[in-house]
Amino acid sequence: MSDPTGSSYGEHEHSFVHALLNLMQVHADTTSGTLPRRLVEHCLALLPVDSAGVLLVAPAAPRDRKRAGTGGVIEVAASSHETLRGVAAYQIDTAQGPCIEALRTGCPHHVADLTAHRSRWPGLALRAAAAGYRAMWAEPLYHCDQPVGVLHLCRRATGALDPRDQRRARTLARAATTGLLLQRTLDERRLRIDQLQQALASRIPIEQAKGILAGRLALSPDAAFEMMRTHARAHQMRLHDLARVLVDDPAGPWPPSNVQWP
Repeated sequence: MSDPTGSSYGEHEHSFVHALLNLMQVHADTTSGTLPRRLVEHCLALLPVDSAGVLLVAPAAPRDRKRAGTGGVIEVAASSHETLRGVAAYQIDTAQGPCIEALRTGCPHHVADLTAHRSRWPGLALRAAAAGYRAMWAEPLYHCDQPVGVLHLCRRATGALDPRDQRRARTLARAATTGLLLQRTLDERRLRIDQLQQALASRIPIEQAKGILAGRLALSPDAAFEMMRTHARAHQMRLHDLARVLVDDPAGPWPPSNVQWP
């Protein structure tokens, strides 16, 4: 049976499915900025919009970034144009606008004509008009009632997205949310592995030094460790640094003297 809407429609549907799969794919070399950029690119290709951006609620971020009443710190993670980045940053700084409303409520917030909302958001309406934007849509990225971010879409002409395109934007946002959560889980695991590796690397010379000192002074390993720790504290040294001295010079004097500590 042939496609009643034409081959171009079928190709568009294929591209849409490919975009969904692409947004949920996370690999070992995927970075935190990869998925937001992918979402922007797919929105520009599949939706009748002129600009697209992604705002994320960072799970942990520097103190100087702006809080906007959403339970976390918001940052512009990706933007197709600098003009849109400026409009998004203004919403973050003032805690006002469709993106902030979407984050707060977890519901899409669409404005078909920004000039009609001048009384509500006069500063945003002026900035958007200066950037050439007349209509704006904000699709929230949510998981278990917790805000992950928002998809920020703008168009230079007024008018609402038709229902099919609104559903597409919502589906793209949900796919991106899945991918972002997978990415964060992977990043957290990498961080824990790095911390464990660092702890192990630090612990190895301490265990070696403990054995050296126990053998030299006929002490139990626990007593040797306590002696090392007491000496390090008394001289404001790191225990790891003291251990390295013993490992590097097992027959050297104890306690060490004339040692330059970091």
